[in-house]
Amino acid sequence: MLSKEDNHLLTRTGPGTPMGELFRRYWIPALKSDELKSDGKPQRVKLLGEELIAFRDTKGTVGLIEESCPHRGTSLYYGINEGCGIRCMYHGWKFDTNGDCTEIPSEEGDPKFRTKIKIKNYPVKEVKGIVWTYMGPLEKQPPFPEFYWVGLPDENTMAERVWQECNYAQVMENDLDYVHAAFLHKAHGKQETGEGILSTDLGIDPDHPLVRNPPVKQDVEDANYGKRCVAVGIGNETENAFMEIHYIFPFYTFPPRFGGEDGMWHAFIPRDDYSTWSWDVQFAHNRPIDVKANYERRGLKLDENFKKRINIENEYEQSRELQKTGNFTGIRGIANQDHAATETMGAIVDRSKEHLGTSDLPIIHMRRLLLQQVKAFQAGMEPFQLDNDSLKTLFSDGIYDENHKTWQEAFPMKEQFQKSTTVKS
Repeated sequence: MLSKEDNHLLTRTGPGTPMGELFRRYWIPALKSDELKSDGKPQRVKLLGEELIAFRDTKGTVGLIEESCPHRGTSLYYGINEGCGIRCMYHGWKFDTNGDCTEIPSEEGDPKFRTKIKIKNYPVKEVKGIVWTYMGPLEKQPPFPEFYWVGLPDENTMAERVWQECNYAQVMENDLDYVHAAFLHKAHGKQETGEGILSTDLGIDPDHPLVRNPPVKQDVEDANYGKRCVAVGIGNETENAFMEIHYIFPFYTFPPRFGGEDGMWHAFIPRDDYSTWSWDVQFAHNRPIDVKANYERRGLKLDENFKKRINIENEYEQSRELQKTGNFTGIRGIANQDHAATETMGAIVDRSKEHLGTSDLPIIHMRRLLLQQVKAFQAGMEPFQLDNDSLKTLFSDGIYDENHKTWQEAFPMKEQFQKSTTVKS
């Protein structure tokens, strides 16, 4: 459990909060590149409690700026995007992607006035079809994190973002929880194959190592990117299944995969304290990604604002009959199952009332690292620095090996990832 004070410190990420200021020191996926058209409709983007808009100008450059016009506060979302800038509909004030005011038609008699006006904007970088931003002090901007999947061919990856109705921490904790898959995601039988595609909309087949039995042992190692979480489950009479999760500080993960399965990378970005942008990047190592199968597996149906149509209001379309005959939850889609578990905790779960067990070890370690780092940050220390050389080769995998071996013998951390997570001044 956490004290109420530490839970508040962990979960509050708005402007001026300790965790919010820490998160602003890392690169954040904001929206997908294809959501923005040159001289097209702006897009609202809420990040870390800030109301922003993104737009692509005439030359194709993306801007991420404050939504409120500095003149009288009218929303620039309703403005006119043309001529390399966005013009407020109220009095015609115009701003470019750098946040500079380029025209004030209502004040033509005072040319110097325009030069004094600037709107808040954040630097952006388009990588792998995603618009990323950095929201911290420019002089502290870190190198862009070169995750493994960034180096793969475009056809080997697919990305999706979804608005999730709860605090980022409980969404991320779910990703570090090995044991929930054996219950929440368990399909009662092996799923049918149709048109050459394995159906996974019920969840995970019961013979998969994550579902076959809850991992009997877990451990956590310090790494130069955050934490490596290792689990050992029973594979067969002579072998164990060794699996890993990578927690990349502060809000990225590689959840568990096994035996060469397609990879997954997640990011959990607070919209505000009560909702999260959950990012899912699927990737195949050496072939084009199966887009249809991956959309089916997650089971999400989104509206134009990336909110789920299957949600708490319709009880995640849970079927009690399906719960008896098809899967553990009666809910279709792995993502829908995860969201039902985390959103029904409430917007911000009260961690002072928890009763954690040994299966919660990765979650405990993640919380400790976040709280250690944010308290050090409050004391004037610099944030945890990611090792980019390591990120280029990092992804989750899993193996079978002889059951007499320890996990350290069967599945050791690769040397390039080894480093303690001491706080740097």
